Amino acid sequence: MFNRKTNQSDTDDNGIPMDNDDMNDSVDQGQEDQNTYTEQQQTRSVLPELTKPSVISEGFEFTGDVNFQGTLNVDGTLSGSINVQNLLIGSSGKVNGSIKATTIQVRGSFTGDAICQDLTIGGQANVNAKINYSSLTIQRGAMIQGELTKS
Repeated sequence: MFNRKTNQSDTDDNGIPMDNDDMNDSVDQGQEDQNTYTEQQQTRSVLPELTKPSVISEGFEFTGDVNFQGTLNVDGTLSGSINVQNLLIGSSGKVNGSIKATTIQVRGSFTGDAICQDLTIGGQANVNAKINYSSLTIQRGAMIQGELTKS
């Protein structure tokens, strides 16, 4: 069934030359492609946090609602309602509003209220908020006013 002669000029689907050993390995390519596709699907569902974060850069100001399942890095100014998986407020970042996230890291300024599982407040952070959390880490030097409640 696959009795054609092969030579060094044979190429794969991407135009890359294949030697005879590669040609023999490609007989079961259809099954391998299906297995690879299935593995890729499983990897994507298990590792959604490996996607690139969205960034509000220093000097950028945004007012409004943010809703998505991913990571948001704020180095500029954000005012409004935020519903994300992970939020990182950088050292130059300022957030004013309501946050719902799995993980919140504050290195800059946060004013408002928040609900999260993991809260980390960095040493240069300035927090004036009401926050419900499950796990809390506070670094020396952080400025905190408001109410922190373990849920």
